[in-house]
Amino acid sequence: MPGFRIDESIERVCGLTREQWQAELRNNAKKLTAPGDFPISTIRKCAAVETAISGSSSDLLRYYTWLASCCLTTAFIMTQRSAALRRIETSQNELSTIKLKASIHSGSSFATVGISHLTTSRRHLSQPPLRAARSSEGWVLDGYSPWVTGGRFADWLVVGAVEVDCVSEDTATTKSLELLFSIATNQTGVIVEPSSELMALNASSTGPVRFEHVAANHSDVLHGPTANVMEASSRSTNSNSSNGTGSGAGGLHTSALAIGHAAQAIEYLTKESQMRGDLRAVAEGLQNQWRNAFEELDRVNCGESQQDLATLRKKANDLALKSTQAALAAAKGAGFANDHDVGRWCREAMFFLVWSCPQSVVQAHLCSFLS
Repeated sequence: MPGFRIDESIERVCGLTREQWQAELRNNAKKLTAPGDFPISTIRKCAAVETAISGSSSDLLRYYTWLASCCLTTAFIMTQRSAALRRIETSQNELSTIKLKASIHSGSSFATVGISHLTTSRRHLSQPPLRAARSSEGWVLDGYSPWVTGGRFADWLVVGAVEVDCVSEDTATTKSLELLFSIATNQTGVIVEPSSELMALNASSTGPVRFEHVAANHSDVLHGPTANVMEASSRSTNSNSSNGTGSGAGGLHTSALAIGHAAQAIEYLTKESQMRGDLRAVAEGLQNQWRNAFEELDRVNCGESQQDLATLRKKANDLALKSTQAALAAAKGAGFANDHDVGRWCREAMFFLVWSCPQSVVQAHLCSFLS
């Protein structure tokens, strides 16, 4: 990984060299097949490493890229933790942030998000999936968040809801007011439903969480009520997040994971090409494309490039898809077996077509399928 500078943090936290931890993560990735396989002990290690390097957005992005090249399930779970922590840290509500930050940073408690329905999921519905009504104590939440990662293993949920019967007067077009809440998973009325059966990443334990008259007081409000709370809360983040580093729709973490995922398939092709000359040109071509994609990602993160985030995401997705499919073609029938690494990588690569994928990126993929 170019410019990777966190070996010391890994050794201090995990007691392993980066190469040793990489081998451990890759071995674990083969075993993460069911929702009950959620890697909570690994997540605690990753949280401690991330805390150690969180002062550098460049190192953090490299870390996520590397982590995805080891185990996409683990990397994905960590982005959801990061998204929750970022919304907590940028809240102006000190009553909420003080009690949460320390335990989440240390890894002693796990937080995740239920916010996709505010950005890319269930946007077509006439009624918002999760609604917030004012009460004498604060708010009452009813409805559901459709995609929550690690809900049954989480201590805290950062969830987005739409205020009932209220619209914003601040914009030319009428928009509902939205809020972000921090909700304890052991709170009365919070129901974590069985995880969805997915094509891949089942061990992320991703599925719906229902809220039945869940009481939230004012200290539980992280952001809002405001129109487009995701955009508003992004504006209050630090400089590292202002350039799209986060894991939301179109954020750089999603592109980093796609590029990292491609690295493992390209590494496989490179090793195979040492024995098979017919693969050499393909492996070298993908290596060059990977290097260009990673360098562009790094430049955008550092503010040295004005590359459109949707364009960058499309390129990262394409690299993940074609590198894993190239690896499958090279592996032939053996790679099509359910327990082969290459087959798993191909299934996991499909995830980038649906995870936090803005409509502009979806449309670009649909158009490219016609060419």
